Amino acid sequence: MVVVHFILVGVLLVILQTTVFMPSPVSLLSPDLHYVLVAYLAFRLDLLRSLIILFPLVCVLDVLSGMVLGMYALSCFSGYFLLRQVSSKLPVNEILYQIPLIALSYLAVSWAVYLFLELFAPGQQVAWSWWRMIVRMTLVAGTTYPLFFIFDLLQKYSHRSFLHWNKLRLRGDNRRRRAA
Repeated sequence: MVVVHFILVGVLLVILQTTVFMPSPVSLLSPDLHYVLVAYLAFRLDLLRSLIILFPLVCVLDVLSGMVLGMYALSCFSGYFLLRQVSSKLPVNEILYQIPLIALSYLAVSWAVYLFLELFAPGQQVAWSWWRMIVRMTLVAGTTYPLFFIFDLLQKYSHRSFLHWNKLRLRGDNRRRRAA
């Protein structure tokens, strides 16, 4: 159930990001909500579930807002593996220490994707601007804590069982049987 819930939330975040928060792909005040979900998956879920969740998220994101197909796949998967590698080396797993790491990784991944695309598809995107990327990095950092709180609630809700199996369990032993 965790995978299904996070796929639905991821698609909802992508739809919100591409319709409400992003009037144009190069708008300044459009937070990349999908990157916060990528960071959450890197910090809190295992590899297989995370990749199962990321694949449809990246496909929807590329279809809805990708100017160059594969750009969001490259940024999401590289950000995921970067954060996963760095988080395995961190001694502390508190959210307040992870927010600057998420913001810096967003900036690094965005810069690397820009350089990669500039090398292979020159003229396809807008020129790099440090102050615009710092504003977007600040928006990602600002939305991290509330979204992590919502994702934690969703994960707790997903792990809760709908049927109480303890009430349905049959006892296999006889209480009156003597120990021989």
